[in-house]
Amino acid sequence: MTTTREQFDQRLAELQRNARELTRRDFAYLAGVAEKTVRNWLDADSDFASTARTGARRAQFFPLEEGAQWVRKQLFGPNEKAPEVHRGPRLSAEPQRMPYTPGERWRWVDMARLRGVTPTAVRVLAADYQDHPERPFPPRDEFDHRCDASEVSAWFFWYDTTRPGYSGPRPAEITAASGTKDTRHKEVTRRLLSALDNGEDLTTRVLAEELDVSADVAARYLRQAAEIVLPERGLVSRSQIAERLPTTSPALTPGQRRERVKTLLKRQSAPAPVVTVGDSPYYDETAVAELLTPPE
Repeated sequence: MTTTREQFDQRLAELQRNARELTRRDFAYLAGVAEKTVRNWLDADSDFASTARTGARRAQFFPLEEGAQWVRKQLFGPNEKAPEVHRGPRLSAEPQRMPYTPGERWRWVDMARLRGVTPTAVRVLAADYQDHPERPFPPRDEFDHRCDASEVSAWFFWYDTTRPGYSGPRPAEITAASGTKDTRHKEVTRRLLSALDNGEDLTTRVLAEELDVSADVAARYLRQAAEIVLPERGLVSRSQIAERLPTTSPALTPGQRRERVKTLLKRQSAPAPVVTVGDSPYYDETAVAELLTPPE
């Protein structure tokens, strides 16, 4: 296994920003494995496979959180649990000191109003950090039950800056990443359309070099663009051909379907791939339909 827990969590954070459901391709990206491995996992776990929602073109969609936890267990074992979510008040979009006047003292409700959370959330956070070895939460006076505002402001600035207990980005970073993602998505879509118009293959390696990003990131951008562009051009991937075998055929396992497609594509009359996108060959949808039509 090459995927670490840190890599898994980073990929999951990206997926959580971009999708509400996960596909088999998302599972493969999340786990850092081939789609064939994901298919084998699903074949071995019919209970989880049955939770899929079938969309257009027989695409399968799984609930995001349940799907992520399922992949986590496939990678790290049945006892693997998702990391606990920090229960303190949410982070500020940008680290900044909470305003106060000299000598001011705050109650839980005062802090909560400035943070935009409930007083209970602040109280719980204070309890969690009251014995912190380096940054204990400022103590409350035993008589008026208030904290020094300057100390609380400084503490929350540290909290927002260092993000203890948080692995994901803060809201401002999500917004920035979203803007970059949208720009890159449009760029990759235009690049894919250009490749199709010129009859050019567009592999993950080529796109990664052009964008100066990792292969994983390039593959992700390319998958997103391909899911929109290629169906509009009447193109289907090799893996999608297996899903289109006639329903009149005897019940076949996924593995048998893939072998059946291999056999069909070896025929002299079989269509040649129109283009390779990512690492998958794509075929003309009409030619595939003719290939799969049973002889009269």
